[in-house]
Amino acid sequence: MDFLTEVIEHCWPGERPKNPRVAPEVKMAGFGNVDFVIADVQDDGEVEQFLSVELQAIDITGSAFPAYQALRAGADLERRPTYGLNWDNVYKRYVTQLIRKGYFHHHWKSKIVAVIPEQVYQYITSRADFIRSADVKSAQVNIIFMTYRLEADPTKPGEFRPTLVTVEGTSHSSLQNAILYKEAPKRDAFTSQIKRSLVRAVNLADLIATGEIPEIEDHGNEMTQE
Repeated sequence: MDFLTEVIEHCWPGERPKNPRVAPEVKMAGFGNVDFVIADVQDDGEVEQFLSVELQAIDITGSAFPAYQALRAGADLERRPTYGLNWDNVYKRYVTQLIRKGYFHHHWKSKIVAVIPEQVYQYITSRADFIRSADVKSAQVNIIFMTYRLEADPTKPGEFRPTLVTVEGTSHSSLQNAILYKEAPKRDAFTSQIKRSLVRAVNLADLIATGEIPEIEDHGNEMTQE
């Protein structure tokens, strides 16, 4: 796997590992799992240094497969298929996982490497202005982004191969702060949205009267006896 070799070449802290071994799908309660861990295994079987590696492409919504099936069958579609790229899901889910796992690796004095398409990384950086450093071997860096893009393979016409584009790092705290502490929207803008939604509002008393919501009982004066 060429990208794992490039992880060692570009991201390994200190001297190159003497006996690098790749452990796939490492899982642990309270942590989750990572796709790969590259470990420098000593003669006695103990793990000295290690780097975790997470792969991420992009989520796809819907499917173009019905259109493909209709084309093969020479039939018409009943309705237009819907499909697309779910950029927001990658941003919200994947970045949150990186912050959490980056925090753990910080305490383990290690790093986690995120291997992602260049376009996905550009989307993340367009929404979160976190500190980025080319010195990925710095002790201050515990999350490293390695980005790739597909380019034509000169040895195989009509095929593409991933090419390394960017290697830069950050810390879990910098990434977290960039996401959480954005400039708050204006209060007036939010109250305007409240007023728009109130058009669809329902009266809770009416729902209780019709039995759709049970009446809320006051338990404030009750005491639990053992």
